[in-house]
Amino acid sequence: MEPYNNSLHGTLKQKFPAVIPLNVGGVHFMTRLSTLTKYSDSMLAAMFSGRHIIDVDKDGCFFIDSNGTNFGHILEYLRHGSMPPKDVAEVVYKEAVYYGLTELIEMLQTTPRVAQITVNEAHRAQFPDYLEVKHRIIKIAMENATATNKGGEVIVHAFRKEFVPKVLHFNLNHSCVVDQAHLSVGPWEALADEEAFIRCLETDLISDGFNILKHESKRRCKYYYGQNCQRCIYRLQILFS
Repeated sequence: MEPYNNSLHGTLKQKFPAVIPLNVGGVHFMTRLSTLTKYSDSMLAAMFSGRHIIDVDKDGCFFIDSNGTNFGHILEYLRHGSMPPKDVAEVVYKEAVYYGLTELIEMLQTTPRVAQITVNEAHRAQFPDYLEVKHRIIKIAMENATATNKGGEVIVHAFRKEFVPKVLHFNLNHSCVVDQAHLSVGPWEALADEEAFIRCLETDLISDGFNILKHESKRRCKYYYGQNCQRCIYRLQILFS
């Protein structure tokens, strides 16, 4: 289907028929244009507004490079307001976010699995560069496990607030327990403490399929000069055998 030139606005636009043949990742659908543009603020409405060029396959179907099975649930929502089965709520939620279907997103957020995901994501968002930190911990554990032929140990210096001594002449360059750390994480503004951060990491690693040992209690620095050094470390261990 060829685009046409709208001489009134001088812009290239694409015309769509009232009934739209779709090819979504190899799965074919037939629906009305009004169904796809039902929610004016959605990506689907923008795609089929005429402002964008949609590729057409050899059979004349408008092509969307997405998962066709999941799109079927999106289409049923657009047609009838139908919610997907609970066992596919998570994948349909991701599709709804992708297509910008705000009302469907809000309804799916109260389903058990999506609610759990939403809470977990909010928890992770409290900590700086969380996903990057988790990736680094896994890589360090792999390197240490390869070097020692044992479990991958990772020492983490986590701190919600920077330690600022109150005592004059407190030596911040003393031999500190944090010198053993493979990486440092912090500070952060959220109220969640260091223990919550470590538990969040452990929960995610277990959920990802890693076999880990429960972390030991935090080890505090023993340096004292008018006050104790408040810095501490946590020991995580991922088992690869």
